[in-house]
Amino acid sequence: MQPVGDKRDPLIDYDKKGSEAARAAWLYYKEHLTQKEVALELNVSRSTVTRLLQRAETEGLVHISLNVTASTFQTERDLERAYGLEKARIVPDSNDDEIQKRWLCRRAAELLVGMVAENSIVAVSWGSTMQSMADSLVGQHPITAKQIVALNGGLHNALQGTNTYDVANQFGRYLNAPARVLLAPVYVKDEATAIGLASDPGIKDALEAARKASIVIYSLGAMHDESTMLKLGHITAEQEGFLRKHGAVGEIACRWIDSDGKPVQLPSSINPIGISLDDLKKIPQRLAVAGGKLKQEVVLAALRGGFVTTLVTNEQAAAYLLDNL
Repeated sequence: MQPVGDKRDPLIDYDKKGSEAARAAWLYYKEHLTQKEVALELNVSRSTVTRLLQRAETEGLVHISLNVTASTFQTERDLERAYGLEKARIVPDSNDDEIQKRWLCRRAAELLVGMVAENSIVAVSWGSTMQSMADSLVGQHPITAKQIVALNGGLHNALQGTNTYDVANQFGRYLNAPARVLLAPVYVKDEATAIGLASDPGIKDALEAARKASIVIYSLGAMHDESTMLKLGHITAEQEGFLRKHGAVGEIACRWIDSDGKPVQLPSSINPIGISLDDLKKIPQRLAVAGGKLKQEVVLAALRGGFVTTLVTNEQAAAYLLDNL
């Protein structure tokens, strides 16, 4: 047992027992556990898992290959030209939704390294995809951002990644920047309450910070029963019917759009707390991370609406986007 008060790096002891770096890498890359799950499996802290994974990469224990072919690069270029994107990145298809999400998020995490400039403000949304991307941020980022800000309010009965705290703080730790969360619900039932919340000094300042961001990172929610908003009951059956009637195919940061990427009319009982779609479109770099068959239509809508400058998606979705120009 390590003596009480011993300040030695715990990684040193792990190396004496064998390569915990390799074990952590196996669990993370091969068994597809999250960093939190790896920490529980190895009985260490999450920060230790991050350092173990970084060591595994540094020491050459990990060689990542997603079998990207020349045709994939051509498809990326085709997407960039077709939709006026700065960058498009494609990962292989997977029959496992969680693995697909992790591949998407690892690629997005790699892109983020080259996108963040010194002292930039980074706005992030929440959700299971953003949580997965936060889990994919491994190692020490060479650039220090000025601030991480939440893009919109969160859910009161939140699953992991669906509140405004977890995701923003993980991004903040990686980018060596303080995180500013939006301490408000994602929706309120009446307009007066929404106006009152938006005028609260703390929330008002947070929203202003999000509008000044140089980068925004978000995923897309489709209009289907497995989407977070519907699954957790934050969109009632009546509200869902109203949105569908008005052409909604999905949402960007909980703002609903139609197939052409235009904002749809909301029922009077849905009043979002967060920056508007017009505000989002003014942010210079807009990184969208989404894939899978269920999200193809909303990804297409977001591209048509001009909300994306950098896209990370999968092969099947990329083919759908090119087939529906």
